[in-house]
Amino acid sequence: MSSTAHKSKEEKKEYFDPEEELDKKAKVLAEQIRNSKHFVAFTGAGISTSAGIADFRSGVDTKLATGPGAWEKKATGYNKKPAVSKPMHSAIPTPTHMALVALERAGYLKYLISQNVDGLHRKSGFPSRKLAELHGNTNLEVCRSKGCGKQYLRDFRTRTAQKVHDHQTSRKCENCGGKLYDSIINFGENLPEYELTEGFRQSEKSDLMLCLGSSLRVTPAADMPLETARNKGQLVIVNLQSTPLDKYSTRINGFIDNVMIKVMKYLDLEIPEFSLKRRLNITKSYDQAKKVSTLKLRGVDDKGDPYQVFKSIEVKLADSKENFTSDKDPMVVKPKSDLQKGKMTMKFGFHGHYSECPFEVDIDLDRILWEQPNYFMLEYSVKTGKWIKFEETHI
Repeated sequence: MSSTAHKSKEEKKEYFDPEEELDKKAKVLAEQIRNSKHFVAFTGAGISTSAGIADFRSGVDTKLATGPGAWEKKATGYNKKPAVSKPMHSAIPTPTHMALVALERAGYLKYLISQNVDGLHRKSGFPSRKLAELHGNTNLEVCRSKGCGKQYLRDFRTRTAQKVHDHQTSRKCENCGGKLYDSIINFGENLPEYELTEGFRQSEKSDLMLCLGSSLRVTPAADMPLETARNKGQLVIVNLQSTPLDKYSTRINGFIDNVMIKVMKYLDLEIPEFSLKRRLNITKSYDQAKKVSTLKLRGVDDKGDPYQVFKSIEVKLADSKENFTSDKDPMVVKPKSDLQKGKMTMKFGFHGHYSECPFEVDIDLDRILWEQPNYFMLEYSVKTGKWIKFEETHI
């Protein structure tokens, strides 16, 4: 919204600490993280600029390769093409995104609160149970029917409505048949109740809050770091522009990736390389009354909830020589085979945001347990353009 763009030169000004000072501050932050009991991170659009996604309030003279922020462009009429630009669906999580994954795995980072809708935290592998996406996720739609609340991740943008406060999509809930709605929160709309409540609870509990790439001007989200400060927790802000909460914090002025790379070095933690992970759930069921076996394959997220990642699915059953093809995820088939034994060949097609090639694999049907979820992980190296792993996993 252009009316929320920075107005003054002072607000738009970007600050950079000298390299030696930046290094010292990173070392101190690493020690704060090491000594913390309940470390929480709070992220804004600034952490995704190095992924090629522009922020909202960077000025016309920004040092960022993504150029001025979205609101700044609208307010000033700026229309030059940025040096770097990437659509959300094919953006790669940054070193900062991956550093947060490593910090959680190491036991330091207890919770992550994000204002971002780009979905890169989930894509990075950060556990969704420890993540509050306050302003929604462009890939997530939800059922608002009373008593349902089912969530569906898609490997595409779920928003289709043209009017700003219209969030209905064209799809229906598999659970109750209710209408589905995109999860994006626009100006003037209420934040999702659970994320709002949990965000404040975690902020109040936090003894160290690290704010990365946020202007800290949009409330009630910006009130969460303030809650940490009010409860005498340490507040550290890494940002180029000044924020209203600077007086409560330790400021680190610099590019966020540079800061986090230094912090991870002092913590002696490696920043993992991003790889694309896709989860598959296979279920076998048998209807005793109808004497019919059913095979169901679908993509799921890290909680086992639906995640529509497959653009096509092919199944070949060796014993019965049956072939099935579907452009739907989930794929449900009722073969003549009793599904007790023999080989099943599966071939998956993808949306190709990272140039994923089709993936084919054979599996013994007796590995698939009856009447329960059977989870598998497919891992794709964006760097090499190859599928590198297929293995059983747990949710």
